Amino acid sequence: IYYRTAAGNDVLIDSGPGDAVLGKLGKVTPFWDRELELVILTHPHADHVSGMVEILKRYKVQTVMLPHAEHNSEVYKTLLSRLEAEKARVIRPRLGQRIFLDEGNVFDVYYPVLTGFADQPKDINDVSIVGRLSFGKTNVLLTGDAGRDIENFLLRLGLPLEAEVLKVGHHGSRHSSLPEFIKAASPGYAVISVGKNSYGHPHEEVLGTLKDKDAEVLRTDEHGDIGFDIYPDRVELQN
Repeated sequence: IYYRTAAGNDVLIDSGPGDAVLGKLGKVTPFWDRELELVILTHPHADHVSGMVEILKRYKVQTVMLPHAEHNSEVYKTLLSRLEAEKARVIRPRLGQRIFLDEGNVFDVYYPVLTGFADQPKDINDVSIVGRLSFGKTNVLLTGDAGRDIENFLLRLGLPLEAEVLKVGHHGSRHSSLPEFIKAASPGYAVISVGKNSYGHPHEEVLGTLKDKDAEVLRTDEHGDIGFDIYPDRVELQN
């Protein structure tokens, strides 16, 4: 997920399973701009962090946010080594943290609650950074691969979840997208980042929940790249 603020600051959320992200970034960033102000890596799974190694080779990255979580995959170890070699500024997310992307754009962290996990969730998906990007009255809710337990937790906290755009959790898996969570978010657009897979994503029950809540569902496996123009008072889907 790529977001460019009105001031020209570049934010990248996750980096995909390979180096395809480089070509995508080349199409949306100005040719003279090879700096990313913020990269958010929601959790350590390879399909969310693998492309970051190549990004670090070709872009100057000011700040990387990633959860303080243990994960022993070779891809993740390589990424951590690269971050250390580049002396990248790494910050850890926590509830209540507010990142000012420019004078008008902010990213509020909703989860994890603390910078470290006293007991790391058994499912590494549940260390996912969850937060809301806001520009004026317009909001985008970003959920990583967080599952229903985390959604329930956020509901109990009573955090403001309303969003014009929802990045649907865990590629449309039935293990995310509680009906109560979707109702609280009440998105106009629900974006499912998904490709060909053996898991059955997105699951029919999730599609049914989104339909029941009157969200317009947009899937990358059907629509390809999905873009929005975001204004302080509205969102417009790009053609």
